[in-house]
Amino acid sequence: MTASAAVAARRAQIRRVETVRSRPALTVVPRRRRWPAVVAAVAWMLIFAGLLGAAVFHTQLAERQLEIDRLERAVTAERERFDELRYQRAELRSPVRLAAAADSMGMSRGGTGTFVEVSPEQLARQLAAAGKLDDDTVRVIEHDEPLDQFRVVKSVTAVDS
Repeated sequence: MTASAAVAARRAQIRRVETVRSRPALTVVPRRRRWPAVVAAVAWMLIFAGLLGAAVFHTQLAERQLEIDRLERAVTAERERFDELRYQRAELRSPVRLAAAADSMGMSRGGTGTFVEVSPEQLARQLAAAGKLDDDTVRVIEHDEPLDQFRVVKSVTAVDS
């Protein structure tokens, strides 16, 4: 062996010894517990899910409240329209307007208003000839007062209108 090879071998041996000395001794370390970290992670996920759920729930409430407000405005508008149409109907059915329309068509008010008395036998013959039309056909007006007669006629015709 040459001197340079011996020196190189000696240096390599010194390096091996130094590396063995500089390495720390390995020992078995007890395992660290990870359950607190897992519990904390689960707690954060639950809190996040709860906050996200609250945000979604609040959004749904706000959307439904907007829909309720829109429906209430529509109901109010339709009630106003109904009142307006009822007012127009009252104007159209007013006796003054009807009399003016009748005059414009050439109609005139009747001169007399007499009631014809019908005996019960004549009424019975007429009903038998016509047959029974409905339940109100057999009703006989027996009141002498004109207002009572008017009330009875209106009660019968109110069902039809």
